[in-house]
Amino acid sequence: MDEHISRLAAGQGNVVLRRQLLDAGYSDNELYRLRQRGELVLIRRGAYAETRIWDVLDDLERHKALVRAVLLQIKAPAVPSHISAAVMLGLRLWKPDLSVVHVTRTDLHSTRREAGVLHHGGALSDADLAPVDDGVIVTAPHRTAIDVARVTGFEPAVVVADAALTLLANDHDLLLRTLDRMRDWPGARAAGRVVEFADGLSESVGESRARVQFERVGLPRPRLQIVIGTENQDRVDFLFEDECTVVEFDGRLKYGRLLAPGTDASDAVWREKRREDRIREQGFGFARLVWADLYRDDVVRKRLRRAFSLASRQPASVALS
Repeated sequence: MDEHISRLAAGQGNVVLRRQLLDAGYSDNELYRLRQRGELVLIRRGAYAETRIWDVLDDLERHKALVRAVLLQIKAPAVPSHISAAVMLGLRLWKPDLSVVHVTRTDLHSTRREAGVLHHGGALSDADLAPVDDGVIVTAPHRTAIDVARVTGFEPAVVVADAALTLLANDHDLLLRTLDRMRDWPGARAAGRVVEFADGLSESVGESRARVQFERVGLPRPRLQIVIGTENQDRVDFLFEDECTVVEFDGRLKYGRLLAPGTDASDAVWREKRREDRIREQGFGFARLVWADLYRDDVVRKRLRRAFSLASRQPASVALS
């Protein structure tokens, strides 16, 4: 690959524009040949990436590159926002639509879509902005959470809002103040429901979705990341305190995180089994959920109701924190 193109792209988030290459002395015929040889790939009109880099990027990294391309091409002042800001900030996401780049512009009064870009009109204060890689400015986590909640469904919006609150030390007041400034904006009512429900103690997409499922099937709201026990100090994902029941969400990566040096997955599973036994011995009901359970509302409702019924129903003689 041409070293000049590689250096230029590397300094711009792995993208380079046609006009930049023409200014550097390349012709359209040369660019065509580079594409034919598989060295360049057109990622949007007038913007290229090196194929060797593009082919190894995941969907989120490709969206970041598209955002960078849009920022290089757009003429009006614009700030990546909504899902695009969430991607740039590294927030957790659930089934995001990455086919469109979102920007917010203060010179617009309504939303319009042009060439794969959704231009949202709206005010932006300095407090609504945050820097990410290479000095790119995007909407800050609290503003991004509200914007996403205004335009997407409840479940994916909760995933983003939980992740934003994790970065914000669970500062609900900041989300509420941001929402209050936008109370007359489209989608503000839906965003209010998300803000009321969001919890920065949720540690994964699965835990956020499980909380939404509990709400959907009519279960009480649990406490999150509670430490129980005075000796072993077991931290649990969900505690249904009045029902004296613990629920753990076992994502695919969970046991990998539990591995200590020199141990394998069977060791982690054994430790989890002993931990579950300790929790049960203290009188708590216990249930586990896996990713597939998030699609089985009736199964989860019955499983948890059964766990509630098997709990001691007596205040556990352990410390709760």
